[in-house]
Amino acid sequence: MTLDRVDARIVAELQADGRLSVVELGERIGLTGTPCARRVRQLEERGVILGYTAIVDPVKLGLKVRAFVQVKLDRHTDEHVELFERSLAAIEQVVSCHAMTGEYDFLLQVTTPDLDALSTLVLKQLLKIPGVRDVHSSIVLDTVKHSTRVPIGHLA
Repeated sequence: MTLDRVDARIVAELQADGRLSVVELGERIGLTGTPCARRVRQLEERGVILGYTAIVDPVKLGLKVRAFVQVKLDRHTDEHVELFERSLAAIEQVVSCHAMTGEYDFLLQVTTPDLDALSTLVLKQLLKIPGVRDVHSSIVLDTVKHSTRVPIGHLA
């Protein structure tokens, strides 16, 4: 999907501050309220803008341990993959899951209050999912860069 320069600027501004009013957004990109609102609505309808959310600091909520967990399944049938994906949907500590190429099948990003909770998550939840053969965890020591923004420089 291609975006014109105005749409790309709308996306950039909303990624920087999703709480902008249509009037403020329009002022920043050089449109009046009505055409700006129409373009935002079209971006939402086309699925470019998926939604709006608050970004929270997990540490301030007591979630001090972040880890990446690699998971290998013993079989790759549609049934096993669907069961695994449904099981993950019920585990709140898994904040993202990506199907991967390479030695492991999935890469999970998890966040827990402490190491005991991470251990419980891995040993009593993830390894108990039928079809999970192997799990490898890497604990995050420090986050050097984190962004929720999607790069759009190539559109300008």
